[in-house]
Amino acid sequence: MTFKKYYFPLAIFLVFTGMQLGYSQQEWKASIGGQFSFSELKVSDNQFISSGSRPSIGLNLGISRALNQSWSIHSGIDVSYVQTGTSILNYSDSVAAVDMEGEDFEFRYQLKEYSEQQESMLLSIPIALQYESNGSQTRFYSKLGASVNVFINPTTEGSASNLTTSGYFERFNGVLTAPRFAGFGTFDEIEFAESDLDIKNSFNVFLEIGIKENFESGWVYLGFFAEYGLNNLLESNNSSLIEYNQNRPLDFINNSSLNSSRGTNNPPLFDKLNLNVIGLRIKYEFSI
Repeated sequence: MTFKKYYFPLAIFLVFTGMQLGYSQQEWKASIGGQFSFSELKVSDNQFISSGSRPSIGLNLGISRALNQSWSIHSGIDVSYVQTGTSILNYSDSVAAVDMEGEDFEFRYQLKEYSEQQESMLLSIPIALQYESNGSQTRFYSKLGASVNVFINPTTEGSASNLTTSGYFERFNGVLTAPRFAGFGTFDEIEFAESDLDIKNSFNVFLEIGIKENFESGWVYLGFFAEYGLNNLLESNNSSLIEYNQNRPLDFINNSSLNSSRGTNNPPLFDKLNLNVIGLRIKYEFSI
């Protein structure tokens, strides 16, 4: 994606604003509200990884300026708590490792019903152009815009119904499936420790439609919105989904499926990752 592709819509908004500077009915307004949404980190078409949406909540602080009776430009800052998820039915891989005694070996593993939840605070800066119908009490509105979305302290936590591990030692051409204390065996209903998630910031376009109702001191908005991610958020660490822990063999290292590759120094598990959001917003807007 190029700079022009991200910011061309914003340039149109700014030009439109400049053309309207002389309008006599300009009015600044502020707003405060909240949103309930479902967020998804959508992976590209993939045979074994599926992504799913999770409920999220957020706080919206806004500022707007009327251009005329029907058009206005809006911006502000949004803070939301975002949850997303991915899952893999069956997965197997191998990765180079070193055991507790310093012996090199190939760590092999199989996962069944692996699931992962990602969590993050999301700081968003939107800019949008709004059109609304005429009316003294009730108006219909539509809003089209773009936003920059910054992930703050994103984390991930995975679990699996079954993990089977073994180690191939080339020096004596043997495969160990035990002992368990060395990290070899079958582990049912296993939960992995929380870890950091590496992810790029998201540039989104969005559409919002709804109604606004007039009260004595301001307007109350109720709208449905949908956001679509423009850029690829993938940040591969060239790490295996599961890694052997030399110091604590029973505490397996779990890297996010969003950061992992087959083995090490190989391509990521998928090609593209986007942030998509749908939800409802309610806000109160007043003149300043």
